[in-house]
Amino acid sequence: MLRKLPARGAVLCSLLMLSGLAQSEDGRFGFTAEADLEYGGDDIATFDFDDGTTQDVTTGQGVTVAIGGYYRWADSPLSLRSTVGYKYVTTKASNADISVSRVVLEAVGNYQWDNGWWVGAGLTHHSNIKFDADGFGPNADFDDAFGPTVELGWRWIGLSYTNLDYEDEWGGEWDASNFGLTLTARF
Repeated sequence: MLRKLPARGAVLCSLLMLSGLAQSEDGRFGFTAEADLEYGGDDIATFDFDDGTTQDVTTGQGVTVAIGGYYRWADSPLSLRSTVGYKYVTTKASNADISVSRVVLEAVGNYQWDNGWWVGAGLTHHSNIKFDADGFGPNADFDDAFGPTVELGWRWIGLSYTNLDYEDEWGGEWDASNFGLTLTARF
């Protein structure tokens, strides 16, 4: 329980800071939407299909759709964004919904150059992490996870790396670190 409080506190502080900055006339506040395609982590399970193929389900893999807010200081290359999203991965099975799902909270600070290139670093928090084997094996719930993330991008597209470890309900540890491709829109 104590491990959950720092992560939630960090994200809550970021959101409160963004809402306070929104009232400032010295910078620009706006909304952001993101889509991430991420791959990596440990294999939770491998499924064999009737056509002879197999598919691994990994802890770091998935597609994330997120919304949030950002603040960019006036006359500065610095900005801060906070998002909440849903990350999901499933298998190609047509007769089952085998999946890993989780809620993703992120707070990331960015530095952007005039030519459109940017770098970012921040914190990621995954909660409500669930593996559903849909009757083809045991399901698993994981504790909340908290870790750093770094990004490199140009304009609206970027690459990311997130370092996370999941702990399942039986005390097993799983590497959920991943590399990702991020698409971002700001409004």
